[in-house]
Amino acid sequence: MDKNTIKSTINELLKAIDEQTFSKLINVIDLDKYVKKLTAYKFLQLLITAQLNETKSLTRLSKKLKDEEEFQTHLSFDAISTSQLSRKLGSLSPKIYEKIFHHLVLKIQAKMKNTPIVRDIGRLHVIDSTTMSMSLSQYPWATFRKTKAGVRLHLRVVVTKDVTAPDKAILLPATHADRTQMNELIDIDPNALYLFDRGYVDYKQFDQLCHENVRFITRLKKNAEIEVLSEQMPDQENLIFKDQEVFLGNVQTGTKMTHSIRLIETLDGEGNLVKIVTSCFDLSAKEIGDLYRYRWKIETFFKWMKQHLKIKSFYGQSSNAVYNQIWIVSYSKMARYIKNEHNSCYRIAPFSGITCLGGAFSYIRAT
Repeated sequence: MDKNTIKSTINELLKAIDEQTFSKLINVIDLDKYVKKLTAYKFLQLLITAQLNETKSLTRLSKKLKDEEEFQTHLSFDAISTSQLSRKLGSLSPKIYEKIFHHLVLKIQAKMKNTPIVRDIGRLHVIDSTTMSMSLSQYPWATFRKTKAGVRLHLRVVVTKDVTAPDKAILLPATHADRTQMNELIDIDPNALYLFDRGYVDYKQFDQLCHENVRFITRLKKNAEIEVLSEQMPDQENLIFKDQEVFLGNVQTGTKMTHSIRLIETLDGEGNLVKIVTSCFDLSAKEIGDLYRYRWKIETFFKWMKQHLKIKSFYGQSSNAVYNQIWIVSYSKMARYIKNEHNSCYRIAPFSGITCLGGAFSYIRAT
């Protein structure tokens, strides 16, 4: 990316949220008390610039500011030391930049048209996660295996026939299993339907969701214990090989569900036989199979996010430093998503899975 492109892109990003809006959103009293130069907003500007320039360290960022007069003019100060940058990155609460990310999510959703995939199912939410690996020796607080460290972004996206966009995100050490975040990512909403994969299988959670009339669709693990209550005729023409009402779990192990659930055996998008369970008895088996196969769009979305949220080097080793950098990188991608508000056009690029807003670089995703 050349200098002019970087400059125009930075301006676009900062138009999405100016300093006044930033201050109202974070609503932290005395956040920048006694701070003369490096406010939380100026720091956001600096890290956006570092992200776009692929700056590898805070030392290089400090040098860039010292050497480039235009950069100094833009930020209204001429120098900042590496140690000051490091202290700022580690001292600011990640909740600040997380709020900015979610503010932009709301701006995106305000533009979306809710065109359902199959009849009027309400909002379709897909839940998944992506893990960013790190060095165990440098980030021991993020240990999740004997030889690995990492953080995991748990993401909920909203999906319509035309658009896929982020809805809610949670950033935690990778040791937190997917199913532990279900309460945070699933709302009690009769107008929503949740689609998630096997990492979120938890029979107690399923019982609770059924009790609260939350609609969901997920893939069942191969070793699941199943008690069949009733069965409908297969519809092989529409790739439905089983349509049953079942109980899941085992009484002896204390895992047996108290609510019955629907089991459908069909093919996934790659032609593999899969067992899907759902709390939806009002949809046809074909509609449920079609919704599950719609995951191909979501998987493309998450691959995109994994590629574009790659961080070649973290600027600090503390959890605050890592989380702040990830939220700011995410903000940079999201802000470009809402570029050119007046000429916006949502579409899915054929076979690419890339959503476009006004021709702008678009979206986010996880796996």
